[in-house]
Amino acid sequence: MKSDLSPTRKYFVTIVLQLVLGGTLLWTGSLTWSSVPGELATQEFVGSDLDSSIFGVGAVSLAVVIGVLATRTWGRRILGSLGAVISIVGIYSLIMLDTDALNSLWWVAIALCAGLLVTNLVIAVSSKKWPTLGGKYSRSAPAELDAWELLDAGVDPTVDSTPDPTDSHD
Repeated sequence: MKSDLSPTRKYFVTIVLQLVLGGTLLWTGSLTWSSVPGELATQEFVGSDLDSSIFGVGAVSLAVVIGVLATRTWGRRILGSLGAVISIVGIYSLIMLDTDALNSLWWVAIALCAGLLVTNLVIAVSSKKWPTLGGKYSRSAPAELDAWELLDAGVDPTVDSTPDPTDSHD
């Protein structure tokens, strides 16, 4: 199946989806998933209380975004694979919950983890063709000594700009 998206557009869409899904999963994990009435008060349980893997999957997905922005081909493939494995663990952990007392946010969390699984697989498979951070501002040649360094080396920068290592003033 041929994609109509250019590599740059696929890169942008995948990164934005990963950010949105990961952030939404973290937010969903902070909402109330279950409440148990008691004698004096109702006990409410948030998603991350019931399943701590929600926070882990969300945090790893955001870390994958940062890693993808900072690395190149093999680093991106490793990060995408790691994110996919963590997403599978999150889905499995959510499926293993006792769902009798849970509200519909449980299904939302599973759908978000499944979406993160897909975006991480896209990162692992197609990130080789994505653009990387350029070396536009990196220095290719060693820097020339500035005037203060020349003065420290005992050279008058207005007359001679090459220090003589044999000429020592000490």
